[in-house]
Amino acid sequence: MSIRAVGAVALRGTSTGHIEVLLIKKRGGMWTLPKGRVMPGESDDDALCRELYEETGLRGEVGEPVSQAFYRVVKAGRRRRKVVAYYLIVQPTGNLRPGKQEGIEAVRWFEVSRALKRIGRPRIRAVLQAAMTLLNP
Repeated sequence: MSIRAVGAVALRGTSTGHIEVLLIKKRGGMWTLPKGRVMPGESDDDALCRELYEETGLRGEVGEPVSQAFYRVVKAGRRRRKVVAYYLIVQPTGNLRPGKQEGIEAVRWFEVSRALKRIGRPRIRAVLQAAMTLLNP
């Protein structure tokens, strides 16, 4: 059975007309997009809102789907397939803070070009690029 997760491509516009994306950094990890597991009985929208708040302190309305990522992880000594559905969240609100209980050490807004350089995994860079294509077809 696959592990289901959701991720946020949280974007905001700046006063100078640039677009910024929200990235998180877990302890000892790389900069990446917020994401987390969908619990049994939970919708993707509810899971995404919960994860975004737990990891960053922000809330937002779930927008259109961006893309999906598929990869393998080892959980409890077993290799399992993980499926992460990423969605747009535009102009989230709240007080930005790292979710320490979630193992997040930093949360920060980056201009898209800088975010693409900071994101450590190619599949996550591809998700952000897909989101930008949706916004600028």
